[in-house]
Amino acid sequence: MIRRLLPFILAAVLGLVSVALVQFYLYQQRRVFESERKKFLAEYQNPIDVVVASHDIPPEKALTAEDVSQSSVPKKFIQPYATSTVQDVVGLITLVPIAQGEQILRTKLRRSDEAPSGGGVKTAGEPLSSLTPEGKRAVTLGMDFLKGVGGFVQPGDTVDILWTFRTPAGEQQTGRKEEEVTIALFQDVTVLAIDQRKIGQPEGPPDEHSGGRRDFNVTVALTPQETSVLAYAREHGRVELSLRSERDKDRQVALNPVSLPRLMEAVLGAQPPSEKAPSEHTVEVYKGTERSVVSVRE
Repeated sequence: MIRRLLPFILAAVLGLVSVALVQFYLYQQRRVFESERKKFLAEYQNPIDVVVASHDIPPEKALTAEDVSQSSVPKKFIQPYATSTVQDVVGLITLVPIAQGEQILRTKLRRSDEAPSGGGVKTAGEPLSSLTPEGKRAVTLGMDFLKGVGGFVQPGDTVDILWTFRTPAGEQQTGRKEEEVTIALFQDVTVLAIDQRKIGQPEGPPDEHSGGRRDFNVTVALTPQETSVLAYAREHGRVELSLRSERDKDRQVALNPVSLPRLMEAVLGAQPPSEKAPSEHTVEVYKGTERSVVSVRE
């Protein structure tokens, strides 16, 4: 009798074990699901307000309060350089198109007194005056291939302007002769145009007859006072450019004037030959019975 019931008993035990295993598996899955649900809900709790576009915004548009609005976004989905205050972006100018609902990023905006970057969106018909930052003046320098960094300077770059000139000759007190001196006249200067190509315009085909070597004009943005200084320097010495890295924008560097004595001391580690001061002689002068001594310099 027992032998007849043994298969049924074994089947019932295996069935109970299977049910217990299934229940345990479902219990474990419910725990995992609940844990994930709590994490998901936690990410959406306490959303943060960010500024988004109220409608599609074209490039080179000065933002107004009607162009932007605030939207609550989970912290996880807030993009870098987003802002939470409308007043922070009102008055700034867009560099690229911004779609409706897109977060307003500071990297896509510029101030009104900033010139657009070399990859800007100004069209060929834009006047140069609209590219010149507020408070600045556009002034043009004629450059040859070497003084213009080999022709690698592009509109939107920043450069330093170097001036090489001769000091006044023949100082009577020391007897020194005139010497050439190079100084950094201006630093971090924005290039507005190269020849007739302004910021934002694509580069045209190279001149096949020049072989890449030619004179060209560089138009830069300077303050009115700096413009006067540059005009004087241009007529009384040599002016050339030094191209800055994009990572060095808005950074001033303390630079000493460079002359032959400084060059020999800093680079060659030697003292320059000193110039002999003119020798002096005394001469006795008699006027009648009066005697006087006068120093005479060679």
